[in-house]
Amino acid sequence: MAKLSAHGSEIGTIYYVTTAKRYMSDGVVLKNHGFGWKIHGKIKPHVTPQEAFANAKSRLEAQLANFPANAAYRKELHAMAGLSKRWKLHAAISMMPDDADGVWSEACDGYGDNISADVDEVAHLCMLYKLAVDESKSERIAA
Repeated sequence: MAKLSAHGSEIGTIYYVTTAKRYMSDGVVLKNHGFGWKIHGKIKPHVTPQEAFANAKSRLEAQLANFPANAAYRKELHAMAGLSKRWKLHAAISMMPDDADGVWSEACDGYGDNISADVDEVAHLCMLYKLAVDESKSERIAA
């Protein structure tokens, strides 16, 4: 587990679908999969942490602009679940996107660490996931 204060000040954090990357002032990049911050890597010596963060942020913004269905799914997923529980909901949806009730049972009505959402919200999220998958498939075919 990385201690955040040991790496100086935070330059910025980028939130991906189920993970987050935090760029620190000493050039260390930390990653959180929902179980705490861990060292992911270091920025190359010829690049400043501010430049690395700006480059990563612009790449993500371009990707979200090119894939609006993916951006919509990501936005709803982030609104529904915090970083520590997001992986569980995303995994359940990716395994059974056609079974919203099953996803709800697994992620929202399980033994512990449940997400506070109803079946209709989960069904909407499953629909957004299927649209995002279709969008990425059509992009691969076109390329």
